[in-house]
Amino acid sequence: MQAIEKLENSNQGIQVILDHLAEQLSDIKQDPRLEGLVDDLENLFHAYLKTWMKSNTDVITMLKEQ
Repeated sequence: MQAIEKLENSNQGIQVILDHLAEQLSDIKQDPRLEGLVDDLENLFHAYLKTWMKSNTDVITMLKEQ
């Protein structure tokens, strides 16, 4: 049960990061030297975090089935 709780808490934290990802990268977007790269970086972070959440959810499902 502890593992499930930790994974669910992790998913909640990841969701908060996802919800505010654009805000967190806004300062970087202002740098003209990084023009075009920040969008790619944001997409990469988004995909990584969504994959992490899916992995956590898959493990939670497996643990609940046991």
